[in-house]
Parts: sequence; C-alpha cells; structure tokens
Amino acid sequence: MGASLLGALATPAAGEAGQSRENDADAVRALRDIKGGLDSVTTAVEQGLIGPSVGSGSIGKIRERFTTHIKAAGKFPEFMEIGVAVFYDIYDWHVRYQQQIQITRISEQRFAIQFMFTQLILRWEQDVNYLGVPFDR
Repeated sequence: MGASLLGALATPAAGEAGQSRENDADAVRALRDIKGGLDSVTTAVEQGLIGPSVGSGSIGKIRERFTTHIKAAGKFPEFMEIGVAVFYDIYDWHVRYQQQIQITRISEQRFAIQFMFTQLILRWEQDVNYLGVPFDR
C-alpha cells in the first residue's frame, strides 16, 4: 500500500493531466483505506482497554435514561427495551466485571437481562442500537 500511495501522490510531468486525475483518485482510495484501518484499530483498542464501561457507549446512555426516570419517578425503572447490540454490550459488561448474569425468557420471542435494578427487554426487531424509554408496570 505504501508504494501505491507514494505513486499516487507523485507529481505528474507536464501534459499528463489525465494521469494526474487517476493519481488523485488513487490517492483518495489509499487514504480511505488508511482511514478504515485506523478506525478498526481505534475500535479494537477501545473494546480491549475501555470495554463496556459504566460511563461510555450504550451503557452510559442507559444510565442517562435511568437518571431521568429516577428524577421523575423517585426510583429506578422496572423495564426498558433495548436492541441486540445493546444487549450484547450489557452481557459483555457482566462478563468483564464478573457480575452474575440473569437472563429470563419473558415469552417465546422475548428475553430480558437484569442490569442494576431494571429488566432490559431485548427487542430484536428494532435497530441494533435501540434504546427505549424506561417504564414501570
């Protein structure tokens, strides 16, 4: 990749305008590839070092919604609906911090995982990052 990037960035000789545009397109593709690689490294480092923590990612967003509910109702919510990716984040958080995992089957197609004092209900048909509004019975 380094050689193609250097070749793409080389200054063309006079009269090679068509070649220059191809070189520009090659440079843009190479830079996009580099950005994609850096994004992958960033994601791997965040997942490895930071992991699903209490203050970041979807868990941080869940806590924000819990806080809003606590201010309104004076207690933690009983339920909240979540998407598949959020479910996995909660599961991974339990594994990382060696907390007991309590998953229950609510119905044929509904599962819930306990997080703090709230049952997080998996809504597989929603967006994978779905976060519903916390609620009580």
